[in-house]
Amino acid sequence: MSRVWLASDCPRCLEGCPELAAPFITEIGAAIRQRQLHRWGGRLDHAQQRVMEPAFDAAGGPAYQSLRDEMESAQSDYFSAWCAQRRAGRADEPETVVALRGKMEQLQAAFDKTRCRHESHVEKVRRAAAKAFWASHDPRVITDTCFADEPTHAVAARMARIHPPWWGAFHCRLQQVFALKHPAEGYLIDELPSLRRQAKKLTLEATVTGWWQSNQDRWGWYTEKDPHYRMLSERTGKKARKLVRWFNATAPGYLTDQAVRVSLQVALTERLCAADPWSVPAPDSRSMLPWGEHGAN
Repeated sequence: MSRVWLASDCPRCLEGCPELAAPFITEIGAAIRQRQLHRWGGRLDHAQQRVMEPAFDAAGGPAYQSLRDEMESAQSDYFSAWCAQRRAGRADEPETVVALRGKMEQLQAAFDKTRCRHESHVEKVRRAAAKAFWASHDPRVITDTCFADEPTHAVAARMARIHPPWWGAFHCRLQQVFALKHPAEGYLIDELPSLRRQAKKLTLEATVTGWWQSNQDRWGWYTEKDPHYRMLSERTGKKARKLVRWFNATAPGYLTDQAVRVSLQVALTERLCAADPWSVPAPDSRSMLPWGEHGAN
């Protein structure tokens, strides 16, 4: 993100205040993380949930469907009887209610056992649904309308109104840079210390591969080969040190002092609010910084 900023001319509204570049790129970075990874989670879950029950139905056939209907009927009978007993003020369970509960639990156990037999097939269907989902939602692609639904008080929305040509050029550079690498690589770097501690019985490479495979569907991170974590770690370490030096030179104290971060965030908000052609008040929670999982990267 800092490289994109350095490759761009300083927008007129921030001239004379180079330290405001720090909260600016932090805001934009947080917005990109939210949009490129986190906002798809609910939609991915929905896409996978939609295929699960049809997959179980197809794998189990009529017997599975009949068992499910019988279990749901037993559940309805038991809870109806239990509610009637409660309304009557009885604390103990009559034999009829006990019998209904036993039948319901027996059918639930049989239903769960049946589902376990078909779990491997359904998991393949879920993974296929995830791959199909990510095929149309590539997290490396920052679309032309990526920030179109940002709140009107957000930094991206204000900058697009204040300096449309500058924002268009900045947005274009973002697209070019983020198309090169998958944003989930940052999560692997964050996990490496923990994965190194876990690598006792298995080699670190096997541990990293297992973590990556278990998170492929979550982030849409599909590659032909396992991630080269050693090279990624070394390269990211160099970038992180360079980024820290940039922050320390641009806005001393921003990375270590909460008061400095808050003051610069407020200064950026007020500066953009004053230059905004729209009359959009700043949010009340201006001190809530968009500090993401990976810091200011």
